[in-house]
This record gives sequence, C-alpha cells and structure tokens, in this order.
Amino acid sequence: MGDGVISLDAAQSIRKARFGEEAVSRLPGIFAMLGALMLAASVSAFVAANWQEIPRVVRLVGILAIIAGCFFPALLLDRRGMSNGADAAITFATLCFGAGIALVGQMYHLPADWPAGAMLIAIGGLVAAALTGKNGPLVIALVAMTSWSCGRFDAFQWREVHWSFLLLFVPGLLLALGRESRLVAHTAIVALSAWLATVLVQPSHVRPLIGADYAANLVDGGLAFSAAYVALGLLALHRDWPAVTQVLLPWGAWVFGLLLCLEMFFVLEKGHSIAHAIDAYIYPAYGAAMVSLAALALWGPERDKGKLVIVAACVAGLTIPLMLSGFAATNAPIRVLVSIAVLVSTLALIAGGLLTGLGTLIVVGYAVFGASILILLWQTIGTLLNQSLFFLIAGAALVGLAAGARKLASRSRRDIAHSSGSSA
Repeated sequence: MGDGVISLDAAQSIRKARFGEEAVSRLPGIFAMLGALMLAASVSAFVAANWQEIPRVVRLVGILAIIAGCFFPALLLDRRGMSNGADAAITFATLCFGAGIALVGQMYHLPADWPAGAMLIAIGGLVAAALTGKNGPLVIALVAMTSWSCGRFDAFQWREVHWSFLLLFVPGLLLALGRESRLVAHTAIVALSAWLATVLVQPSHVRPLIGADYAANLVDGGLAFSAAYVALGLLALHRDWPAVTQVLLPWGAWVFGLLLCLEMFFVLEKGHSIAHAIDAYIYPAYGAAMVSLAALALWGPERDKGKLVIVAACVAGLTIPLMLSGFAATNAPIRVLVSIAVLVSTLALIAGGLLTGLGTLIVVGYAVFGASILILLWQTIGTLLNQSLFFLIAGAALVGLAAGARKLASRSRRDIAHSSGSSA
C-alpha cells in the first residue's frame, strides 16, 4: 500500500471483507459456547444442591437424559452447516457427563478422590471427541487429564513418574493433530508442559532434595524443553505441520525468556549458593533440546540465516545451567558470566526474529532484554564501579551492533534496488 502496489481504498476494502467477515462468522460459535458453559454451570449447581427430595434413580436418569438429548440437536445443527452450534451442544453434553460423575459420587458417598473423577471425565471427553469430531470435548478431556495428573502429584512425596498420563494424552494428541483449532492446540501444549514440569521435579534417588533443588531442576529442565519447543515450532512453521506443533513456538519462546530472567535473578540474588549438580531428570530435557536444535539447523529453511541465529540464542541460554552446575571453573565470575549469557541469548533472539520475520521472537527478545536490565539495575554486579563498567561496555557494544545492523540493512536495500534495475 505504501509502496504503491495497491490503493488505500482497495486496502481498506480487503481488510473489511477479510477480517470483518471472519469476526462476524465467529460470533455465533462464541455465543453458543458461552451459552453451553452457562447451561452446564446451572446443571452443576443443581447437582450441588443435593436433590434430597428426588430419588436417586430419577436423578441419575435425568442426567443421562440430558446427555443423550444433546446429540440429536447437535446432529441437526451439523446438517444445517452450524458446526459451532453442534460443537457447543456436544460440549454441553460432555460437561453434563462430568456433573453426572460428581452426582454418582455424591449419591453413593464414594471416597473423595477427585483426580479419579477427572480421569473419568477425560476418558468421556476423548470418546466424545473421537465419535463426533468436535473440538469442545477434546478441550475438556485435555483439561481433565491435566487435572488428573497434577492432582496425583506431590513434589515432596512423589516417588515415580506419572506414566499413566500418557495413556490418555497420546490419544488426545493424535486427535488434536487432525484439528486446526488453535484452542485445542494450545490446550494440548499446556497439558504436555504441565506433565513435563512434574517430571522435572522428581526427587533424586541418590540424595534428598530440598526446595531450592526442586526450583533448580524446574528452571534448568524447563529452559531445555522450551528451547526444544522453539526449534520444533520453527520447523513446524517451515514445513506446514499441524497447528499443535506450530503453537510450540510462542509457548517455547515466552517460557524460554521467562526462565532466562529467573536464572539471572537467582544467580544475582544468591550468588554461588545457587550452584547445584544437574539431576538425572534433566538429561532427557537437554537431549530433546540438542536433537531439536540440530534438526532445525539441518532441515530448516536452507537459505535462512536467521535459524542459525535462533539456534545460537538457545545454545547461549542452555549454557547457564552448565555454568551453575560446576562445569565452569570454580573461581569464574559466575554472576557476570550468567548475565552476559542472558543478554547474548536475548540479542540473538531479537536478531533471529528480525531475520526470519517472526514477531513473537522480537517481542520476547525486547521484553526479556528490558527485564534483564531492570534486574541488573536492581541487583549489584560486584561494586558500583564494576556495575558502571559493565553497563558502559554493554552500551558501547549495543551501539556498535546497531551501527552494523544499519549498514547491513542499507547494503541489502542497495543490492535489491540494483538487481531490480538490472532486470528492468
């Protein structure tokens, strides 16, 4: 538009036709889903009222009738092309199924084992999603199985990985791979990430862990898994993989940036006392990160130099746990090295985002860089004189990088203009 390719009026017409139509088409589905949630809440409140005056059989039959009665309207709506309305009806039936499980437990005074109830809801949601092909039941199933796994977890008493979670998550993931719904994709990634977090904070079989060890395992392992998310998400975008794999990129980038800030904060807050040994549960996370980054470097866009910069950003961040685990020299200035690694990783994220045109990486890079500067200002790197020297060197380096980037951009524009003139 600004380059004279299309006129301003044509651009406004395209925006109105494209985005206005999309927004309007989503409204019925959004309102229908909200209505289904409200109706399910009313049923749940009715269940919670204990129905003392109604016989047990009548209560149970009533719930089953509501569930069965939702499928016929869903079928009619689907045949009329109202897929969102049909999805809302099936979602309402799935929520009523969950309310029915609560009702049975209430009526027969079953043990208060809510994680087991969440597991049953997850199974029902998976069955409904597989039979109907709708997204709502699948979202409910993923949320329920996450609640089931987290409800079974106690960081200070847990002694084994909750592998049973995969028995439900793998079928759910296979169903999600065939859906283009962003809500389903994000819910699946959140469910996987929550389970991975419980895996990372398993107690060691060699030595007892304390609270600081759990936090270190979670941050170090999360840094590795988030780097793997970034690499796989970039590959998914390049090769047009399903939506579930594509949303790995934003989740990985934001979690990676957040954990970089936490690493810097912890090392500046506690100094060498944060040093710890890398636990065996962190090895698979680092293995996944290395394999994913190597796959991105080998099978990513061939002429895209930005992918290598992004790989370098992730590698720079992954060196921080190695510094804190004792692989670095014991007399090394760990606080300064970690701060430099965070800033280098952040600048590489910004550069990689600019080279690849990915706004998410640019925003994450700027946000983490600003947060890192604030943390450095809040804490003290040695004496005030050393802090002043650090910011002086960092500022001069950034100014030099800015000048170099400007020259590179100007040269690229001249090359493009020259090639265009030659072809003409």
